[in-house]
Amino acid sequence: MPPSESQLAILNAVAQFSVLARYHGVMPSKHAVAYRDEDVAGLVDQGLLEWAHFTYGCGKELKGLRITPAGERAAAGRGDSPSGEGSELAYEHLLILKDVFHFSRMPRYRRMMPEKKAKRYVACDFEDLINRGYILKIKLKIQGEHTLKGYVISAKGERELAGARMA
Repeated sequence: MPPSESQLAILNAVAQFSVLARYHGVMPSKHAVAYRDEDVAGLVDQGLLEWAHFTYGCGKELKGLRITPAGERAAAGRGDSPSGEGSELAYEHLLILKDVFHFSRMPRYRRMMPEKKAKRYVACDFEDLINRGYILKIKLKIQGEHTLKGYVISAKGERELAGARMA
């Protein structure tokens, strides 16, 4: 049985977490409470999602949902695939995506482009990429009350870079 629209939204949300190294490809359970338990349980029963539990050496635990390969195929089959509209980006947008992609791989900046570095780009271009879903905003709380703000590239942005052969 194919997933419903609400279940497809859950699959797409979990799939977006799969590229975030901080969460090890898992949507934390605190984010999963935003969705109906019946829909989540249905996706787990169908084998499209699975519950993951990580325990770190310091005793911290991470519980959440991880998408399975079958879930990725289901999300890609009915998800927002890039079609004619919005799939072509300007060269300047591709350059911004490429920079965010590289920052997302650097441990020095906690695998995100810091907000301070993002201010060097044309604001309207950067906001356009955020509004269209190519870049995601992220907040990290570290060492008590210290909060870092930045940006990471989404799966949609990575697909666009791969299509343009710039990644």
